[in-house]
Amino acid sequence: MSPRIATVFMATGVQGSSAIRALLKDGTFTLRAVTRNANSEAARALGCEVVEATFGDKDAIKKAVTGAECVFLVTMPFAELSEVNQGKNVIDACKEAGVKFVAFSTLPSVNDISGGKYTHAIHFDEKAKVQKYLEASGIACASICPGSFLENIHRGMLGCPFTKTDTGYELTTRERPGSSSIKTWTGHDMGPAVAALFTQYATRSAEIDKKTFVLGSQKATTEETAAELAKGLGAPVTVKHLGAMGVFPVDDMYDFSAEFEWFPGVEVPDKRLEALGVKVGSIEEFARTELKKHIGA
Repeated sequence: MSPRIATVFMATGVQGSSAIRALLKDGTFTLRAVTRNANSEAARALGCEVVEATFGDKDAIKKAVTGAECVFLVTMPFAELSEVNQGKNVIDACKEAGVKFVAFSTLPSVNDISGGKYTHAIHFDEKAKVQKYLEASGIACASICPGSFLENIHRGMLGCPFTKTDTGYELTTRERPGSSSIKTWTGHDMGPAVAALFTQYATRSAEIDKKTFVLGSQKATTEETAAELAKGLGAPVTVKHLGAMGVFPVDDMYDFSAEFEWFPGVEVPDKRLEALGVKVGSIEEFARTELKKHIGA
């Protein structure tokens, strides 16, 4: 019998590598990882077939998805080729190749939800456009929306380092004071979510097809997040709020999130993912394991 193949795009990133690990552990599919450089150390460490493709190379994309039953699509923000065109190139190739199911990492449309008040968060809006294109393609599909990556804490993203203090640690953030956002241990949880969708899309279509799942452990303010981190680290964590960054997409993202909910009425953790067998990791668990390791605590 021919193997069931699953193709994973951006396979060496946080989301793609999480999907690779979970799908390898599950064992249902033979994996095909897609990356720009198959000879990179990260690519060689994936433990599965690795193929090279860029989002602008339609021939390479077609080869990457040919023969695949399922595809996990992650697009790259702020690249030379827009995320809309990245997504369309992959979705068109999937349709032509007869791919049966596509899972897509998405974000809500900031422009649409805000009624045009916030127009610069293109890394949200373009993903939302790709999601609409996917849902209109005729391919069975589902979208997974992560929130604020907990991994960004130790990565010091957007000039927000996590630093040692005399009494504990300081969490620096650009989230607006009092703003509550979805917190996601993406590397831990994206993979199990993708594996659950890939292995159940045919048997639980009514629960999965064209649904948007919210991936996160809880909605929390930065102060609430710091309290959970402190539990895991066993040391106090204080918060320092930075002002606007002066980068329109980033500032619109945070201003929007302070004023609007991404998915009103959706419980976090998402009960629909729990029903599919996905158990997400907590902020405290993230701090006790991954964050401790990265900060040498």
